[in-house]
Amino acid sequence: MTVICSSLLDEILERAHTENMTCDSRKVKPGDIFFALPGQSHRESIYCQEALERGCNGIVIEKSAMENFSEILINSAQDIHVWTTENVRQTFVFILKKSLNLLDNVHPTFAVTGTDGKTTITYLLHHLLDIPTAVIGTIHYDLIEKIIPSEQTTPDLENLYHMIATLPKDAALAIELSSHGLDQGRAYALDIDVAIFSNLTGDHLDYHGDHEHYFLAKRKLFSGENGNVPKHNILNLNNTYGQRLNHEFGGITYGIENINADYNAVDLQFFANKTTFTLKHRGQKYFYEIPLVGMFNVENTLAALAAIHENRNIELEDLIEKIKTFSGVPGRLQSVENDQGIRILVDLAHTEGGLRKVLESLQEIKKKKILTVFGCGGNRDRTKRPGMMNIACQFSDLIFATSDNPRHESIETIFEDMKPGIIAGSRVTFEPDRRKAITLALKEAQRDDIILIAGKGHQTYQQIGDEKIPFNDADVVKKCL
Repeated sequence: MTVICSSLLDEILERAHTENMTCDSRKVKPGDIFFALPGQSHRESIYCQEALERGCNGIVIEKSAMENFSEILINSAQDIHVWTTENVRQTFVFILKKSLNLLDNVHPTFAVTGTDGKTTITYLLHHLLDIPTAVIGTIHYDLIEKIIPSEQTTPDLENLYHMIATLPKDAALAIELSSHGLDQGRAYALDIDVAIFSNLTGDHLDYHGDHEHYFLAKRKLFSGENGNVPKHNILNLNNTYGQRLNHEFGGITYGIENINADYNAVDLQFFANKTTFTLKHRGQKYFYEIPLVGMFNVENTLAALAAIHENRNIELEDLIEKIKTFSGVPGRLQSVENDQGIRILVDLAHTEGGLRKVLESLQEIKKKKILTVFGCGGNRDRTKRPGMMNIACQFSDLIFATSDNPRHESIETIFEDMKPGIIAGSRVTFEPDRRKAITLALKEAQRDDIILIAGKGHQTYQQIGDEKIPFNDADVVKKCL
């Protein structure tokens, strides 16, 4: 018999605990309670059907979705409880937090969103914070006592809270929140001490539709739509969207040569393996030397410094020496050593803004030519392809366009989308095989040239169709050399 109840939280609490509750219909076991979270596809009734087939004995669903679910209930002969509520996600997270003893957050939490810079900022926080720091993001999930491979930048809601529950009591958390993750509520009701906005440029428009909706997904972190309002906002004042967030919600700002920024970097000097700058903050000056290249990495550094100083009250002068020992981020301007006198760099840059920032930074330190190897992902935002080619032409002497996870899209179609961005007179070679393209660049390069291999960074595979073929740019370079 089906019993339909209103949202009686105490009753749900009595029946639901971490061992028998899930929001993933694929994980349902006999006797479980299934929470049907709403989504863009409005497929709650389908997921409920799967949960029933797997033997659940309780379902929590939003009142607005009951109409579509009613027919399934009528045809079901199972003895099952159904609870309706106005906000299933809120109910699920509250019960999950309670069962995992996470209602009182003991982990200082730093959440970073933006098109570029998220990974570097979280790694800087991991290095500079005064307590052990877990990192959840693009490269992997470092939970301090164990490391889990990352399947997506922001994990799903259920897995996220289970991961947090395993952290040592004295640990902090630095987490990347992607636009997809925020839009889909994957970090809903996460208690956030510091929310950092790095920047916003064109990306993921295949999902969001346009720049405004892309921004609105990021905005959820600061507006309270994510379930909580952060205690501190750290905002990039050199980015138009950072200015919008500051106007709406206020916060601590950072910028480069920006007198209105609370943390303002001036007198930047660029070198082959480091960058120096003077940080102006509240009438004081601090000279920093960072083992990172480029203006964008100064922005990333400012974000981390501001977050730590504002939240942990660590003095800025105490971070000057510590940052010198930062070892960088895998696949972010990662240098591949060689005996040919060529500067070979592997970077994840896969957006117009990301590629521009990297190439502009390399212009500051180049001695001779810049050779760029890059591609555009298949079955992803097509609008950025000509823009990326145009940026490569602006800041490179030779360009080798190639594959970058073509997935189910033909490389010829991707190349055709890229071609309108070619600037007349540019030297562009199209080579579908990424390994061959890297080899061609290595053959063309001479001593004191720079080769940038962009798009895949730390990734260890090349996805063609549904198959993920082992492929790492840095390893391929070493073998080619």
